[in-house]
Formats: sequence, structure tokens, C-alpha cells
Amino acid sequence: DDADRQRALTDLDQTLLVEAAAGTGKTSLLAGRVTMLLAHGVEPTNIAAITFTEPAAGELRSRGERFVNALLEGAVPKDLALAVPERLTPAQHQSLIEARSRLDELTATTIHGFCHKLLRAHAIEAGIDPGAEVLDAVQTDFAFETVFEQWLRRRLRQDANPDDP
Repeated sequence: DDADRQRALTDLDQTLLVEAAAGTGKTSLLAGRVTMLLAHGVEPTNIAAITFTEPAAGELRSRGERFVNALLEGAVPKDLALAVPERLTPAQHQSLIEARSRLDELTATTIHGFCHKLLRAHAIEAGIDPGAEVLDAVQTDFAFETVFEQWLRRRLRQDANPDDP
């Protein structure tokens, strides 16, 4: 799949969807793509790298930083060899120097984390509490059980409306 990997690393003007089985290198490929975007002068604040799990999002951020540092030290990580055969161009090197100090501006998160960030930024327009937080699995189960139990109690009361769905 070298041709597809190379496209993901070098076809930076296109939006791509990478779909593959677990353990095939999707996170590394995405980190490589982010690194190449940075090398081509894209500001970290203009990059949103979205993945499915929190561990993958953390790994994505950490690999991206490792890739940037390796390239600036003159090494080409094997995951980037298809995009950087020998070394960076002077312009790419300069872009990575400028980006390295601003990597914290990069968005590397999960789908729900990204949506939460958007909703918080536009809470009033979305009609939600600006302090709303994403619930984890345990909190979600507890909230559902609580709401369901309250609904069921109301539904089974003597004075409940029999037509209440």
C-alpha cells in the first residue's frame, strides 16, 4: 500500500479518509500527514487531526512531535520516507522550526472531543450550557439509568396519563 501511503503524506491539498484495520499504522500515517502539512507551512492552529479514541489522539500528538524533532535533527523517520526521501528542503526545515514552538495549537482529538470544542465555542447559538462536559462511559450509563428510572416512576404512577408515550 505504499502508493496510498505516499498519497496520504504528499497529497496535502485533498481531504482524505483513511480506513484500515487496527494495528495497520493509521495513527502513524496521520501523524506523518500532520508533520508534512507543518513542513509545507500550514499553521498548527489550522490543522484538525481527528481520530476515534483518546489513546490514539494522544499518540497522534506525541508521534507528530517526535517526527518534527527527528526531521529537524536531520533524520527521516521510516514512516515519512515516502514523503521525504533524503532530507527536508530549506523551506520545509524553516517551516518546521517555526511550527515546533506552536505545536500546542494543533488540534489532535477524538470526534466527540472536536464536536465538544465546537459546541463550547458556539454554545449560545447551539442552545447549550457553555460549561457542559462530555460524559465518560460510566457517567453516561449512570445518567441514562437515572433519567430512565425517573421516567418509569412517572409513567407507572396512579395519576399518569395512559396516553403518555
